[in-house]
Amino acid sequence: MRRALDLAQQGRLTVHPNPRVGCVVVRPAGKGEPSRILGEGYHRRQGMPHAEREALAACVEPPQGATAYVTLEPCCHHGATPPCTEALLQAGIARVVVAVADPFPQVRGKGIELLRQHGVQVDVGLLEEDARYLNRFFFHFHTRGLPWVILKAAVSLDGKLATRTGHSQWITGEEARAHAHEIRAEVQAILAGIQTVLADDPRLTPRPASLPEAGWHPPLRVVLDPELRIPYDAQLLKTVKRAPVRIYCSREVPETLAQALRGRGAEVERTGGTAHRLNLTEVLGSLARSGVSGVLVEGGARIHTAFLEANLVNEVMVYIAPSLIGGKEAPTFYMGRGVDTIQQSMRLERLRRIHLGEDTLIQGILRWQL
Repeated sequence: MRRALDLAQQGRLTVHPNPRVGCVVVRPAGKGEPSRILGEGYHRRQGMPHAEREALAACVEPPQGATAYVTLEPCCHHGATPPCTEALLQAGIARVVVAVADPFPQVRGKGIELLRQHGVQVDVGLLEEDARYLNRFFFHFHTRGLPWVILKAAVSLDGKLATRTGHSQWITGEEARAHAHEIRAEVQAILAGIQTVLADDPRLTPRPASLPEAGWHPPLRVVLDPELRIPYDAQLLKTVKRAPVRIYCSREVPETLAQALRGRGAEVERTGGTAHRLNLTEVLGSLARSGVSGVLVEGGARIHTAFLEANLVNEVMVYIAPSLIGGKEAPTFYMGRGVDTIQQSMRLERLRRIHLGEDTLIQGILRWQL
């Protein structure tokens, strides 16, 4: 199953809106012979064969009587491809080990039940937590109807996003920035506030070392701009043909401003809130209706704090540089009122610590979102 999870990860940039799935077909041990892998595969991109069919097609001998280890419940409905349950039954697979049941309404236990009805032994729950984490965007989208939100920040050792003058390029080194670009390439939307756009004029585009030749689409670039203050010569608007831009504004903004930005290729959507703070739940709901299942929140202290105080952050990624900036006026990535006691603080689970050159990434899921 761990091998199947590793295989599934290879499709992380290209399978959306489908889940990441891997499969390994194994001949069980018997008559003095050890178990051995017959074939393996993963879902490469939407419209291509699913992991089970890839693994069955790769088998070095007929898989009748074999066991299939699959990271997500096999589908049992006709979509862009035929049902995987059908392929498993036709191949004569005797046992299917499933990491986790599929939350998608058209599957949701039906694939497991169908296999059992046809005499296949089905075991569910092996490495379930790892499988849920692998497809956390997909699960959150189909169970809560909202995108999975990752808050990403690069800070100094004392938690500063920038100096007191606003200078921030670059706090972290090349390896950390390269890693951040890989994460950008995995989500469907990258979000920042207007203050970040005005201060840094970012492009918000993923620029990882390598990208698939086909099947990858640049994420939607999202700006929260209540009063539509974005400059017409901003890099976001200059590069709109390279990657789409959507700007959320207050409902009170004059239509002439919205039309001017639409004329430059940007999408403009009005949403609830005030001239100072938009309704973030409405923004996420709008993104979900567009099929966005994963959002990377970048930007400054205001945006980070607003998402944290609204309890809308699912995951936190903080790149920490071994430097000290200091200064009461230098912003930290989480401002706001704060808690009264340490016991009230937000704690991360499923922690990962990755050393990236001189910098360290701390990554984890907020406990109250699990």
